[in-house]
Amino acid sequence: MKNILFVCTGNTCRSPMAEGLFNHFCKERALPYTCQSAGLATCTGLPVSENSAKALEQMRIDISHYSSTSIADAQLQGVDLFAVMTPEHRDMLMYFGVPEDKIYILHGAKGGISDPYGGSLSRYMQCAEEICEAVEALIEYLGEQNGDN
Repeated sequence: MKNILFVCTGNTCRSPMAEGLFNHFCKERALPYTCQSAGLATCTGLPVSENSAKALEQMRIDISHYSSTSIADAQLQGVDLFAVMTPEHRDMLMYFGVPEDKIYILHGAKGGISDPYGGSLSRYMQCAEEICEAVEALIEYLGEQNGDN
């Protein structure tokens, strides 16, 4: 079983949406992956942003119960892959000693996933669609790594 950690800045918008989508797809397809999420610049226990929850609710995925986890409080041992939102998140993880080959940038070819923080619900919905597409690509990548394709 591969363990993925989605990482963003505050762990109230992007990475909780990625975690919710990834868990939904894995359950739906009986995939051998687990995931959590954490933020590089947050404290543990903040609620998921209202618009993140609403955006995923439109996709019939409930993340309203999620709360933030600081990277300092996250269980990093046993993480097989760190899935980050931007190259800057990758750089921060590498600064703290995470090997580059254990980091995957969602939508890396497009520069990552931009932060919808403080935006309108439509901006969050657009972000959720980008994350959905990027999570699908990540699942495909994991399958290739496991020799499933």
